[in-house]
Amino acid sequence: MITMVEKQTIIHMYRTVGYSKRAIARELDISRKTVHKIISEYESALNCPDPESSLESVLTTQSRYNSSRRGPRVIVGSLKDLIDDCLEKNARKRAMGLKKQCMRGKDIYELLIDKGFQVSYTGVCKYIASVASIKKEDKSQEAFIRGYYPPGESCEFDWGEVKLYLNGKLHRIQMAVFTLSHSNGRYAWLFHHQDQLAFMESHRNFFRQIKGVPYIMVYDNMRVAVKKFAGEEKKPTQTLLRMSNFYRYHYRFCNARAGWEKGHVERSVEYVRRKAFSVNLHYTTLAEAQNHLLAICEKINSRSGSPSTINKVEELAADLAALKPYTNEMGCFQMAEYKVDKWSTICINCSHYSVPDTLVGKMVTVKMYSEKLVILYNNDKVAVHERIYSREKGWSIKLEHYLNTLLRKPGALNTSLALKQMPQQIQALFNKHFTDKARDFVFLLQYARENNFSDNDIIEAYASLKARGLRSISADQIKAMMYANNEPQGISNEPLYLDDSHKNGSALIEEGAMKILMDLSRIMDTENNIKIITKN
Repeated sequence: MITMVEKQTIIHMYRTVGYSKRAIARELDISRKTVHKIISEYESALNCPDPESSLESVLTTQSRYNSSRRGPRVIVGSLKDLIDDCLEKNARKRAMGLKKQCMRGKDIYELLIDKGFQVSYTGVCKYIASVASIKKEDKSQEAFIRGYYPPGESCEFDWGEVKLYLNGKLHRIQMAVFTLSHSNGRYAWLFHHQDQLAFMESHRNFFRQIKGVPYIMVYDNMRVAVKKFAGEEKKPTQTLLRMSNFYRYHYRFCNARAGWEKGHVERSVEYVRRKAFSVNLHYTTLAEAQNHLLAICEKINSRSGSPSTINKVEELAADLAALKPYTNEMGCFQMAEYKVDKWSTICINCSHYSVPDTLVGKMVTVKMYSEKLVILYNNDKVAVHERIYSREKGWSIKLEHYLNTLLRKPGALNTSLALKQMPQQIQALFNKHFTDKARDFVFLLQYARENNFSDNDIIEAYASLKARGLRSISADQIKAMMYANNEPQGISNEPLYLDDSHKNGSALIEEGAMKILMDLSRIMDTENNIKIITKN
């Protein structure tokens, strides 16, 4: 194809320099027919009623060639028939659900070469693309009908996947997304698995937050909602039936491969995921990521001003006002019984969870939630654990469950997994002061448990003793300091006294005991230092 530069050069040589058409063709090595065509266009423009505009159009318009009547010169006859046969076989395979076994352009090209045809790979690809474009032009474009949804009538639900780093480790997280059809209000929750428990808890969380229940919930053919297909009819799961009966809403399923039937939530999954987790992917826990997601959803639902979000706040308020009343919460858990093994644990999906060592060999009842386990014995709660979601076998062990055993076997504490799963400050306390006094450490933990002291109380007491300059710390000192730190301080308007006469008896006794313990600790530290100096 002739370029604009060559076109301008031809007109310049003919008009200004005075070359003939033959001379121009010989000088520029261009066909005389092409030179004649360009000069004819130029002369026709000069003879028009408005020669200036016509001349400007000729000088600035790129030459075009009509190639619509050109036919293929290589892909003809039996070669064309063989390619068409391969494309028809591909269409039949797609109809049978075998789209992953269709021939690609490279496969068709290699087949033609094996058959002895001389053709280029580029030519085969261009022919396949031309056939596809012809079929696309013949197929009529699909039309969509815009729907209208009254406030509070329907809500759409769908799952989406998010990849996040939790405590430095990459996890594949499932995101449950709800979208109100009238206002496009969006809400989302995160779970480790896309199972029945997460399905129930996501609905409970959603209804609790909006303080109401839509009249209709719309689902696609997800396994947590559809139990099986009976012809064109879909059988709901027991979980969906239980939720719809409890919250008194109707449900509707979309047709297969018809995402536009719940287009609000289809778009919402991608939108919420991008807005919430396109910048920050690192979180300490799933709860931290969930709090961030809720804040983003609240920001999205309160955003207005653009053409797509105009009147969104008012429409969302109308949606929430028209919902069914939300009166009660459904229990989102599954019940099961397990036998406590010799490790004083129960094993669920290859992961072990500890229970008090007095229950070895007994049957316990487990309430399984999506993110935690509550273990009961005779209807009394004996243990609570976060669920373990990992491909390796996991152990969730709490040291407080093994205190009775450790009193009889204190030497096992040093190498126990239960100690390794305690807070780092508790481990530091043990390693520095109780490695050779494991029984005293067990007594301390037992004492804290019986008197409703937590691990944080022990850590605070230890920090207070260290701040007073003590080098050697005993279990009794920590007990006394826990009492001192947790004793309620009464507020009085009376003036402060310089002496201790205003203190009550218990406070004086406790303070005296603390002073005696600290004096003994200093004396013991001094004696230890003297012994070391004497030996040296």
